[in-house]
Amino acid sequence: MNARRNPDGDGPLRQRLLIQAKCIVKRRIAKPGVPVDPPAAPYLVVPILGQSNAFGMGLPLDPDGLDRPHPSVHQWAMSGPSKGTAVLGVDPLFHEIPSRRVGFGVTFAKRLADETGRAVLLIPGARGDTSFTPKNWYTWDVDDTKTRVNLYRQGVAAIDAALARYPGSEVATVLWHQGETDVPLMAPSTYREKLDRLIGDLRSRYGTGTPVLLGQMVAEEMERSGKPYAGIDAVHQDTPNRHARTAFVPGPRGAINSDEDRHYNAAGLRELGERMWTAYRTMCADDLARYRAAAVGEGR
Repeated sequence: MNARRNPDGDGPLRQRLLIQAKCIVKRRIAKPGVPVDPPAAPYLVVPILGQSNAFGMGLPLDPDGLDRPHPSVHQWAMSGPSKGTAVLGVDPLFHEIPSRRVGFGVTFAKRLADETGRAVLLIPGARGDTSFTPKNWYTWDVDDTKTRVNLYRQGVAAIDAALARYPGSEVATVLWHQGETDVPLMAPSTYREKLDRLIGDLRSRYGTGTPVLLGQMVAEEMERSGKPYAGIDAVHQDTPNRHARTAFVPGPRGAINSDEDRHYNAAGLRELGERMWTAYRTMCADDLARYRAAAVGEGR
């Protein structure tokens, strides 16, 4: 007898192929981003890594109001005709496939740009329903060399390309939001090992003190899904005890799209971005002072 397929694991081959075909179409029909001029001072680079809430699942989009562009927030497009270039950083971002909704990264970046007087370059490297556990040909496992797409390696390649294109730029912080897909597939202890390995590798590449902010998974999803979220949520909450210059950022309650779509809504993701900013401002006051001083120096 064939073993029963894990409903939380790989989808049937036909479904996976259909998803890939749709992704190809989304990349091809994406509109180009709005070109931007290189900033006077090097960029503060902020990678956005993880799964769906990092990708941006919030509704409704408010392009003329809360989600209007900020002239100093740019993105390194990772899909569409602008791929591999810096364009205006406005929701929806150009992740591994173009997003269609609101995320938390732009809110954070606006605060960082305003506080420092520096241009911020987002690296939107998230993808929904992805995990350290290989699933549907994707993984976040730093050491996985067999799965078809290693999203972590894809993300650091984009960071490296942006840093090479704009010398003097530096990774100001990494925004991480992930764990939901791993909940039924991986023991919390193994998840902790994979997450710690990812943080360690980021710091080996971009500096031993590179800050990492971890957003909390959606409370309503954790409570209503029937899946054992508590273990991985505890790993996230404990991360500052294992790594200096990391922060666990609690998510807002009552801020989901619907009970059928238990992702943070647009207001919830903007609020999570604000909370990430508050945590970063407290943790990285010295960095912010240095960034402000550099901006003043460039303006002379």
